[in-house]
Amino acid sequence: MKPGTDRATRHAQPGVIAAGAAPATGRPGFDRRRHDALPDGIWALRTPVSPATDLASAADLANSHVVAWARGHGLVRSDAAEDRLASVRLGDFAARVHPTASVDDLLLTTDWIAWLDFLDDQNDDRRSALDPQRFEAFLAGVADVVSTGSGRAATGPIGDALADLWARTRDRAGSGLRRRLRLHVLEYLTGNLQQAAYRRLGDLCDLTEYGVLRRAAGGILVTFDLIEIVGAAELAPSVYFSRTYQRLLTAAADVVCWTNDVLTVEKETAAGDLLNLVTVLQRTRTRTRTRNEALARARALLTRRLDDFHRAEEDLPGLCAALELDRTQQQALAACVGLLRAWMRGHADWGMSTSRYACPPADPGYLEELIPGSAHTGPALDT
Repeated sequence: MKPGTDRATRHAQPGVIAAGAAPATGRPGFDRRRHDALPDGIWALRTPVSPATDLASAADLANSHVVAWARGHGLVRSDAAEDRLASVRLGDFAARVHPTASVDDLLLTTDWIAWLDFLDDQNDDRRSALDPQRFEAFLAGVADVVSTGSGRAATGPIGDALADLWARTRDRAGSGLRRRLRLHVLEYLTGNLQQAAYRRLGDLCDLTEYGVLRRAAGGILVTFDLIEIVGAAELAPSVYFSRTYQRLLTAAADVVCWTNDVLTVEKETAAGDLLNLVTVLQRTRTRTRTRNEALARARALLTRRLDDFHRAEEDLPGLCAALELDRTQQQALAACVGLLRAWMRGHADWGMSTSRYACPPADPGYLEELIPGSAHTGPALDT
């Protein structure tokens, strides 16, 4: 950074948030190929619009806030790491997927998304695989942060930042949602450990295995829990765990995770990562399948999951009648479903332009060492 340069000013780049609007196909840098790799059904989704919040201004505030928050907890320490975090504009992402959130809630969700991304990067963006044994010991300490309140000191910036998020979130949720959020955080940590074990051996998943692993390691159910905390109201267990709502959740989760895979396949292939839907399709169905054929198959699978979501939506009136939900409960359910649509559409919109999905440099200088011993692990097997 040049002397006299104000980092906050340098990172302040006004964004444009238009939740549910048609994609800006004429904007500079628009990539038609990447846009068309996703099904038309994603771009047809319409999402809730905030009646009060100026989303563009709120997103800019969240973009600045998350950089300061990450710096304060030691998640970023170098200028390269801070610049990279600022460039991906996670506040824009949060504003798109939580369009009805208040400003304070938007800051909370942006910080949660950043925390998930930081742990992902420790596992995903390395040129060598994490040692699963060391990683498991580290993640056990991270799990203690939400399970017993301990573990913070042993897990450094990752644990410290999670402790802050947990303190800011737990009192916003009822006991049932708090237990569920804790469970989903633990599933996310377990998914990351399983990914590390696969990468260590260069293992491939089949499609069924991959869907389950991707939902866990993507942390998507953690972020969907935040829908009830900041964007709607807590759903009763009879609603949340009903077959209809679970179909909605898993379909939306697959759409978000698989959209991510389509948009990041070039980045992940360059890093030698086999845990991507397109790569799974290309390598497990036939060794001669081309990338374009695998992308077409991924697009078809995404369309199928969008259709599954819409079919589950058609069953919502029957669910409301069967459970005799009152007007308030029905409104909470409708709000949650609307925000699941916002996640599918908003993630795709943001993914079209964020620098996060660009291929990383050969030496990713932005990658902080946030896991003790991670710099000394052996190389992943070359497959």
